[in-house]
Amino acid sequence: MTENRKLNLLYYNIFPKNKDIILNAAIPIDISVSFTDNINDVMKKVMSGSNVDMLFIDYNGSQNILDLVSAVHKYDADLLICFVTDISDDEEKIKAYNAGVIEYFIMPLNSRVLQAVLKNTAGLRDSRLNLYSKADNLQYEVQQAINTVKERELESLLLLARVSEYKDKDTSSHILRVGKYSAMIMENLGGSREDIELMLYSAPLHDVGKIGIADNILNKTSRLTVEEYNIMKTHTIKGYEILTGTKSKYLEAGAIIALSHHEKYDGSGYPKGLKGDEIPLYGRITAVADVFDALVSERIYKNSWTLTQAVEYIKSQSGIHFDPLIVEKFLEKIDTAAEIAKELKPEK
Repeated sequence: MTENRKLNLLYYNIFPKNKDIILNAAIPIDISVSFTDNINDVMKKVMSGSNVDMLFIDYNGSQNILDLVSAVHKYDADLLICFVTDISDDEEKIKAYNAGVIEYFIMPLNSRVLQAVLKNTAGLRDSRLNLYSKADNLQYEVQQAINTVKERELESLLLLARVSEYKDKDTSSHILRVGKYSAMIMENLGGSREDIELMLYSAPLHDVGKIGIADNILNKTSRLTVEEYNIMKTHTIKGYEILTGTKSKYLEAGAIIALSHHEKYDGSGYPKGLKGDEIPLYGRITAVADVFDALVSERIYKNSWTLTQAVEYIKSQSGIHFDPLIVEKFLEKIDTAAEIAKELKPEK
């Protein structure tokens, strides 16, 4: 038997003389027996969570009983069902076995035979329960291992994103905020749970290509020359080259974002001059998140804008720099964005 509990036998009993025989056979092998003479109670007890392991049914040839067996098996395909009957007709046996009955006892019952069958049947049920328990434990262990691997991957993603932040002293916490803004927008667009998570962990990789930009350009406080600006723009391609070609869905999404987050809706962005929906959705979302955060953040070359100023600018660039739908969905959540900005504001 299982260590946790006795196995339970439910008996739908309409032939009174069988009751004591069943009890006498079950008690010595430690099987708990409960009885009912109401056919409607059988399904209720099976579905009630009362741990019915075996179901014995007095069979009188009624189609209702065969229908009951089918209904029970639809609910619990592994429940072991036996018929007790005075009908020895082979056609009735076939009906019973086809319905899912595993034993067909002809009365009068032989107590010794019944006890042997009960013991074997209980062992079968016990083995199944142990097998399912092991399967559940294995599934839990596999899920824990998957979670551990995922946690390590996400930690690695954050460290990789921080590489660009390490070189650019002016963007402390920027990557985290952009990830949260982007996930917020994706959620408000009705994105799947997977897409929301992708934005949260992949959008922070948008500027990873800046590790390939010289410090004197990256941290220059005055206006960049045309040549310097052209070099700065290559961080999109460098980021893509760093992140692409892996089996990680986060890195692949990050590669797309790195390459496309400076494209503009009207086609005037870089590096490819993509226009409208030619720009990947991930890039269009990150573009709004990235610019908003830059506006409301203090940088070495500018003071932070007020929330009102930033909102007005985002609105003014709808259809020009930004996808109008994404602007709409972002502004619907502007209060949440303001909370994110406040929560992750860098310490001075």
